[in-house]
Amino acid sequence: MILHILTKAPDSSAATQMQQAVGDQDAVLLIEAAVTAALDVSWDAWQQYPSRIFLLSEDLISRGLANIAEDNELPTLEMEGFVALTEQYEKTVTWY
Repeated sequence: MILHILTKAPDSSAATQMQQAVGDQDAVLLIEAAVTAALDVSWDAWQQYPSRIFLLSEDLISRGLANIAEDNELPTLEMEGFVALTEQYEKTVTWY
């Protein structure tokens, strides 16, 4: 079980590589520029693993995207949830 942390926008090569690497037991946390995925609810990852992908609230707020994520009922986590995810998964991979 791996927690994949994506820091780049959903149209980046890092995002594409991450999507190819995510396994059935893995989860994804979108941070930094990756939270712009809230602007594209048709992004493949939302359909591939919708119950295992999360957006970091603090990064959504700093980019003015919190309302968009809320309106689209996208799963968000605050920093405490981020820490809990890192404790829950055996490994963590960050995609830059």
